[in-house]
Amino acid sequence: MKVRYSEEMKKQILVYSTSGGICILLYFIIAHFAIIREAFYYVSALAFPFILGFAIAFLLNQPMLFIERRLLGKTKLKQSTKRSISAIGALLLGILIVVLFLWIVIPQLFDSLMMLADKIPGYVEGFQEDVEALIAEHNIDLRQIQDLLGDQSDIFSKITTYFTDLLPQMLSASYQFGKTLMNILIGIVAGLYILLDKERFSRNVKRANYAFLPKGVADYLSKLIHIIEDIFNNFIVGKAIDSLIIGILCYIGLNVFGFPYAPLLAFVVGITNMIPVFGPFIGAVPGILILLIIEPMESLYFALFILVLQQFDGNILGPLILGDKLGLPSLAILFSVCVGGGLFGIVGMFIGVPTFAVLYYAIKELIDYRLEKKQIKPHELELKE
Repeated sequence: MKVRYSEEMKKQILVYSTSGGICILLYFIIAHFAIIREAFYYVSALAFPFILGFAIAFLLNQPMLFIERRLLGKTKLKQSTKRSISAIGALLLGILIVVLFLWIVIPQLFDSLMMLADKIPGYVEGFQEDVEALIAEHNIDLRQIQDLLGDQSDIFSKITTYFTDLLPQMLSASYQFGKTLMNILIGIVAGLYILLDKERFSRNVKRANYAFLPKGVADYLSKLIHIIEDIFNNFIVGKAIDSLIIGILCYIGLNVFGFPYAPLLAFVVGITNMIPVFGPFIGAVPGILILLIIEPMESLYFALFILVLQQFDGNILGPLILGDKLGLPSLAILFSVCVGGGLFGIVGMFIGVPTFAVLYYAIKELIDYRLEKKQIKPHELELKE
């Protein structure tokens, strides 16, 4: 006997089966999250050169289009020749910017680090004298401190063991450095190939999208891909400009107030500022620790200076550069940073915000669609005071 289902029943079966599948998938992900995360890290490590190449192509896409359309647009060159010249030109421009940045920053960082390394013994000795004076002033029992520190021979043994284990770690670090350098070179080449052939790559993705999915879903995914591109582009470029300005302002402020090792501290603050919300505070920790050994009061002044700089960035500079392009409330940004950092560390803290912005947009679109389908207007759901 053949059973016939009405259209309404078919829709209900589809909804219930999809919901059940999503619940099973979420349970599987939660139950086996450690394995999934390890697999993700393993695959990411293998695909790192190509992920880096995609990131390079993503960042250099606009400069390439500028060269191709504005500088070479009216020439009689073939389109393939224009693309090759513009892609190579954009790549060389990106490399030049990085080299100039390193050429300006690295010598000052090196000088600061060498100066810090030379003066660390004196700083430690002075810090030890301050601690001994504090102990004498407050009549602290030294035997309790010795019990906490343990036997001096045991400390010497630990130091010896540490330096014995340091050589294999240095060899491993050298291997990782060579491997990373090779991955960067492969990533640069992969990024160049993506720039040269990005139209065909996009066309193949679009063909697969419409070939395997219903037209309505494919249309929405195409729209969502453009939204993702805009969100990540606005966030990454805007945050990079914001962090560069903060790093420069921090360097100027540290020199004005006479803090030592201004290039080193400003560089750390500028780099960590790429992390939303917590970045400036993470960047302040090394400076506070260094200045705490040199002069405890300077570490307090430095912390206050970073706090003022963070307030300026969060309330004035950041909104001026980024605006409300992400469309996220403050609580959602804090949530995305915490969750991203908890799952994937520093990288997760950085990409968590634009990723959550995409999810937030997709969920908002779905809610608006469902409300419109039910003919419920937004003002009908507003809370009355």
